[in-house]
Amino acid sequence: MKSSKTFDAICRVIVGSLQEKGPVLSQKDIDEAVAEWKKVFENTSTQILKTILTLNELDKLESQDWYYLKRYLEENFVVKVESGVLVQGVKQKNRDLTWWTGKKQLESDKYYIENYMSYSKKSLPVQVLDNINEDTDVVMNNLADPTGKNFAIRGMVVGHVQSGKTANYAALICKAADAGYRFIVVIAGGQNNLRDQTQSRLEEVFVGINSKGVGNLVSFKNEKMPICLTTKENDFKKQIANAHATTTLDNTTNPILIVIKKHTTTLDHLLGWLNDHYTNQVDKPMLVIDDESDYASINTNKEEDPTTINKKIRALLGKFSKSAYVAYTATPFANIFIDHQAKHDQYGLDLFPSDFIYALGAPDNYFGADVIFGNDEGKYVVEIPEDEVAMSEDPDEDIPTDKFIIKHKKEYEMDALPPSLYDAINHFLINISIRNLRNQRGKHNSMLIHISRFTDLHIRTKSLVKSYFDDLRDEVKAFGKINNPNYYQYYITSLLQTFESHLKGKIEFTFKEILHELVDVVDMLQIIDVHQKSKIKLEFRNDMQTNAIVIGGLSLSRGFTLEGLSISYFLRTTVYYDTLMQMGRWFGYRIGYQDICKVYVTNDMQNKFNHIVVATEELIQRLEQMKKEQLTPEDFGLAVMQHPDSLVLVTARNKAKNAEEMYIDMDLSGTLKETSLISNNPNDITQNDKLLKDFVKKIQKKHAYDQPFNGSYVWREVSNEDINSFVDNYRFYSADPLGLRSRMPVTVIKQYLRDNLNN
Repeated sequence: MKSSKTFDAICRVIVGSLQEKGPVLSQKDIDEAVAEWKKVFENTSTQILKTILTLNELDKLESQDWYYLKRYLEENFVVKVESGVLVQGVKQKNRDLTWWTGKKQLESDKYYIENYMSYSKKSLPVQVLDNINEDTDVVMNNLADPTGKNFAIRGMVVGHVQSGKTANYAALICKAADAGYRFIVVIAGGQNNLRDQTQSRLEEVFVGINSKGVGNLVSFKNEKMPICLTTKENDFKKQIANAHATTTLDNTTNPILIVIKKHTTTLDHLLGWLNDHYTNQVDKPMLVIDDESDYASINTNKEEDPTTINKKIRALLGKFSKSAYVAYTATPFANIFIDHQAKHDQYGLDLFPSDFIYALGAPDNYFGADVIFGNDEGKYVVEIPEDEVAMSEDPDEDIPTDKFIIKHKKEYEMDALPPSLYDAINHFLINISIRNLRNQRGKHNSMLIHISRFTDLHIRTKSLVKSYFDDLRDEVKAFGKINNPNYYQYYITSLLQTFESHLKGKIEFTFKEILHELVDVVDMLQIIDVHQKSKIKLEFRNDMQTNAIVIGGLSLSRGFTLEGLSISYFLRTTVYYDTLMQMGRWFGYRIGYQDICKVYVTNDMQNKFNHIVVATEELIQRLEQMKKEQLTPEDFGLAVMQHPDSLVLVTARNKAKNAEEMYIDMDLSGTLKETSLISNNPNDITQNDKLLKDFVKKIQKKHAYDQPFNGSYVWREVSNEDINSFVDNYRFYSADPLGLRSRMPVTVIKQYLRDNLNN
């Protein structure tokens, strides 16, 4: 396999020189830097180049290598990031909101954040780092000076799925430590793999344990190393914490970091340890980061008896006289529905972000829902054919055994994979070759298969995928480099069909080049199922490329990052916005390979994501409007509840229990509503067709005097009675009386027509 060490070394040198010019660069800056280095490389002796690049050997770089270098730099430096949107509570507006940027930051040595920025330059675009710096300054200003009087801050940061929220709150933690926050708790997701991933990330960019990550920097000081009471192998346990003689807040000035799983047992351990050391309130400042805060943190019970995790988080905050709670989420619907007035005698205020909501802007190189499912959806979406799947098991319908049942029970037995999944596997193998040929060797590659929430089906899926891959691998290795292998071999012909269907004419390589590369790398593929019974753990190593087909459900549906994800095959379904968005692990950054990424979904799921794109855009627009009008998070919660799409289950009904007024109080002004489900009953169709024609004829007759407007008819002062009659007689989808699934709030509209006497 061709080495890319020379390519990577030159890339690092050019990135370093460009970073000195500043975060915002032009195309001209990049063109000049690449041209200059190409000239240096071609006209400098080998020995001098080895010294400059700190390499023992040099590879020859072809013209396409310089092209990929320039493309990589463009995607890293020519990046635009929109400013975030901040909405503040009433009390917040009376606080000192420049305490950090105007005073404390200037006085601080900025030790932790400067280490973070120095180390992160090698993995994050400069413009993105610059934006993280600005965003976290905004959040810091909306916390409180830890050296000041007692405080209890409640805030929320809204990001995008897989957009770098961890990078953002890691920087926030560094600044909080610089400011004097002494006790920092990160409540990661409810699965071990997410907690472990978060722990590793913070050890790398904040702690620097064992001279790793920031611990490698020249500026790193052992005496300032944060004390970490959790490890990648161990969640918080009292006995482990007690084993550290210097871990109480009274006998160390270094920040203490704890990364815990969002689980009642670990929260109990933490609260028990604190109560052992402190009978009363702790008078040291604490920062709590609640990652994936819409999951498990929301109180879904009555306020008299909050849910277990909710009350334990509130108890933790109440244990400190100075506490700042920052909820991080990409799906804030549940958080917004928290009752802002809820208060418990023992556990205090609920977790509503009453002090601030800050919505992060996404860089324009973010591969998000609007890119995938927006106007160019055909570019990235592959529709799973209807004849390959059935929505659910129907006793009255004879469903062929080769169809995959989407809504299945735990006992469901799958005999074979859908043909489109074989196509997706082929595409992933081709993608590995393409990325290697593009000088992205050493970069991780992954494929997601998410078709069930049941462990037994994950195991069965893995077995079927492995069986297919084993046969394909053997054939590729045996015949991949002979002339015209596709004429003789089944699996290679299948790979060719996938290439011609999705990539031919759209990328710079021939199928022959891709196949030859695949022969060399096909043995490096892993097939891993991620669930509670997994025997082999998914690991993205630092010392070699990981190529993995990952099969899972819940364990992969929140927060967990699949490195180099280029192919996703998705057959789950849900009616909740937040669950649906969190299931989509395919969002993120795809620098150098976005053009070969594909998401395999059904038409139904594609339509749901299309709607989410619109709903999310409207939510951010509403925040922007509220910022202009100086409104508060409480106003924002009410506005969301009054939105006409609130009847859709934007989040689980028990999470939105404080939003029942949505049935009565809804703002339809300026909104175009269109039903997404109509009855397919022949009698209903005939009746609706006749009703519509009669209605139009009646209106035309009454308004024959109205003049056409730009070639179209505009009927003014239409009778309320006529419209009411039309709506009452229209036969809506009978299984959806409230309009929950069709997104048409029928009952609200009918009530509006009854109450409104105007034409």
